[in-house]
Amino acid sequence: MTNLDKLPIACSLTSAELREREATLLAQFKSAMIKTEELQGGYAFQIPGDGELIRQVAELIVAERECCPFLVFEVSALPNMGPVTVRVSGPAGTKEFLISLLGLPGEATPGSPNEGIAAPQAGLTSDPAA
Repeated sequence: MTNLDKLPIACSLTSAELREREATLLAQFKSAMIKTEELQGGYAFQIPGDGELIRQVAELIVAERECCPFLVFEVSALPNMGPVTVRVSGPAGTKEFLISLLGLPGEATPGSPNEGIAAPQAGLTSDPAA
């Protein structure tokens, strides 16, 4: 077990702060996504490689690291102003957290493994073991 495995899958934002984050930084990020790839412990999101979007991603990462310390971020940029890939992962439960937070395809449907996962809320966790 690593230190990452010991962190709870929980967001420390209040409900009002989460709604503001969803309406600003998360909305900007979601609207910029051109490709999403499921990874074993999270997702890879591809966005265009222009400077303004990279600045927005950096701002989002800084903000998310404060309220969701269990998230791991990796950013790679292809040459020639090519697309940027943002990989977001973490311990068990992170993928479900991201599905809920970002409303990703494959979201909970009746009978699916993600059925019943609600959007993250202040002080709540997506990890039933936490």
